[in-house]
Amino acid sequence: MRALVLSDVERFEWLEVDDPEPGLDQVRIAVLQAGICGSELGGFLGTDGLRHPGLVFGHEFLGTIDRYGPGQSAGHRLPEGTLVTANPLRSCHACTICRSGHANVCPHRELLGAHLNGSNAEYIVVSSGDVIRLDGLPDPGAGVFAEPTACALRAVRRVGLLPGSPALVLGAGTIGLQVLELLRHGGVDELYFTEPNAGRVRAAEAIGAVRLSSDPAELADQVRDATTGPGVAAVFDAVGTEQARSSAAALARSGGSVCYLGLHAAGAALPVRDLIRREVTAYTSFAYSADEFAQAVGLLGRAEVAFHGEVIRAPMADGQQWYERLIAGHHATKVLLEPRPGAAS
Repeated sequence: MRALVLSDVERFEWLEVDDPEPGLDQVRIAVLQAGICGSELGGFLGTDGLRHPGLVFGHEFLGTIDRYGPGQSAGHRLPEGTLVTANPLRSCHACTICRSGHANVCPHRELLGAHLNGSNAEYIVVSSGDVIRLDGLPDPGAGVFAEPTACALRAVRRVGLLPGSPALVLGAGTIGLQVLELLRHGGVDELYFTEPNAGRVRAAEAIGAVRLSSDPAELADQVRDATTGPGVAAVFDAVGTEQARSSAAALARSGGSVCYLGLHAAGAALPVRDLIRREVTAYTSFAYSADEFAQAVGLLGRAEVAFHGEVIRAPMADGQQWYERLIAGHHATKVLLEPRPGAAS
């Protein structure tokens, strides 16, 4: 098969590699589309400490059932050609963390496209139990957006914002957009966001959110004006820079919440004494549970929530140039790489 392999820092090659063979309780999927995640841009640049040369990236994808390995009874197998996606996050399900309901932060977890070869290839092998059927849903193709939607779903649920409460999302990339969309779906109709990219601004405004300045000094004044003083009930930091983290902490109103889900920087100086004195609750949110991933597939597939960002479909063989374009600030919100261009039509 062909795969987009990271051959060196900032260098992908579309190479002929061995077909992956499904093992016990595994299935091979013929990939139709694989989304480029913002976290993978750091891997391409060599700055995330997780992805290294020799790896096949990709953890957002859809495809069709190709072949099962041993161990899966015929009655539990989906027919060849069935449209599916799969949860790319694998946990041990045996440790104390997993058994306490936090499998998403299992110390032994593995992510496709980071710890294991991912979906930027013609085929990928996954655990049979991680597969979710898409055909039969009103919008099966939306399943390719399940992974970032699941990340957003967990963050929104951790905060538990009540309908009618004002919320601010810093960053309208894929996950930030889905936070806005899920907040709107949950009855939060006073939504604000910050974002410099014009294409992403249009997408957030299509959800009904109001753009505020990305300049920290101007933003504080605009939040006070928009909320007539007290600030927003919740701030979601989907950027993860030191500046965004500090801003998020300051912009939540007293008694409000801030949720950190952006992973850009390793740390930040937070005004903890101020947070304590104003009883601002700080949440962090990472990835998703298996149930949240399945729920995200359902919400998208039933068209209860949508992805409003600009989507570009491109040949996977052109992956190098699309990573470079996204790093340079291309207006697309999501680029879907296709190993078989046109097959997903």
